[in-house]
Amino acid sequence: MIPYIQFSDVTKRYGSICALNDVSLDIARGEVLAVLGPNGAGKSTLFGCLLGFTWPTSGTLRLEDRAIIDADRTRFGYVAERVSLYSHRTVMENAAFFGLLQGHSRAEAEHQLERVGLHQARERKVRQLSKGMLQRLGLAIGLCGKPDLLVLDEPFNGLDPALLETVQGILAEESARGATILISTHSMSAVEPLATHIAILLEGRLAASGSFEQFRADHGSERSLESIYHEIACGRHETCVEEALA
Repeated sequence: MIPYIQFSDVTKRYGSICALNDVSLDIARGEVLAVLGPNGAGKSTLFGCLLGFTWPTSGTLRLEDRAIIDADRTRFGYVAERVSLYSHRTVMENAAFFGLLQGHSRAEAEHQLERVGLHQARERKVRQLSKGMLQRLGLAIGLCGKPDLLVLDEPFNGLDPALLETVQGILAEESARGATILISTHSMSAVEPLATHIAILLEGRLAASGSFEQFRADHGSERSLESIYHEIACGRHETCVEEALA
């Protein structure tokens, strides 16, 4: 079966720094992929290559076995870790403007604001919003137009438990309608109810990937995602130390 998205031997260098090192990863349509790893592991660079913000030094990325073009990316929704908006404009003005850039109507932007619980705050200036509200505004913009692919970089930051449950519910709805979702996060308990697949990046390399079911079969069905991640990360660190000392 042809993967929906395919990373093949993707390497990205910034001078002497290797942010991604020969990463190969197949993502099926409809997956909810949790991309895990410490700061500096290459998660945002991986997303940047997919979204066209940067280009791989070597390797290829394909969408349904063909090169990704700009027209494809109009069907991608993206929420950055730090949402950049017009602080002197209102919630509604920002949502409508950024939705329009992707060809979506004001009504669609307003609908998504209602979904994320910001409809009552639509006339507030963005500079007055809390971090959690900014995250939800970014999500509302990313959801406009029912994107085929949602790419979310730390979407759970700043959310209290009630709002976290709301966002999890929205992402579950998006998954149910068939969207493919990529989530990078340090909040593993937040992504655990959603993830169907896991990819772990360590120092720019893909340390492990596969279905969540397979991870649990290999590491213990009662284990939490966080404990499985730490076992793999610590094991990789010990291997690297042994190789360095050899």
